[in-house]
Amino acid sequence: MKAAIVAGGFVKDGFTLNYIREHKFDMLYAVDRGMEFFCRTGLCPDVVVGDFDSVDPSVSAACREAWRTCGPEGKAVTWEVLDPVKDDTDTEHALQMAIAAGCQELHLLGATGSRLDHVLGNIQLLGLCLRLGVKGYLVDEHNRLQLIGGNMRLLQKEQFGKYVSLIPYTPQVTGLTLTGFRYPLTEYTMSCFYLEDAAPISGISNEIAAKEAWIELKSGILILVESRD
Repeated sequence: MKAAIVAGGFVKDGFTLNYIREHKFDMLYAVDRGMEFFCRTGLCPDVVVGDFDSVDPSVSAACREAWRTCGPEGKAVTWEVLDPVKDDTDTEHALQMAIAAGCQELHLLGATGSRLDHVLGNIQLLGLCLRLGVKGYLVDEHNRLQLIGGNMRLLQKEQFGKYVSLIPYTPQVTGLTLTGFRYPLTEYTMSCFYLEDAAPISGISNEIAAKEAWIELKSGILILVESRD
């Protein structure tokens, strides 16, 4: 199963709605203020999660009324109301719920915005997916992010945007080899802190130059960012 989790950050309705329709998700999670996207577009979530501290009570009440039954089957929406005093975020709780429900592919939407602490925290959630062997993506209309800890093939016809950037997430990434890219590499060491023994190069704004490209590494974790801008 695969799930879309719509959080309360920046949400472009047209892009998000098309993305959900194109990917044909098995489960839809509305996280806190992310419920407003579903209300605006008439889409019905399967699960609503949050402490709702950022949602106007009248909006929450309107959503509850609208979602008493959803779709032709009249399914009920599950509401998971959280205590605002907790050790995780609403988005992390939704992600954990989706994994517990058996989802093996998760797409975080509405997970970027003006709160950079939340953005960085949501990137960390991709690390949880990586550790548990679940495919995890953070997506907005401009970018698609994922964490990789091993070899990966990228197909030019399937890329999200023109630019591919690789940023070390762990202190070092060793044995980094890129083939099929405009700027190839062979057995490089990259560091997120520009350590003395790391290559003095940037992994920003590379491009796929062949029908397929390969990212190979011996150790470490990279943030892979595909950008349309």
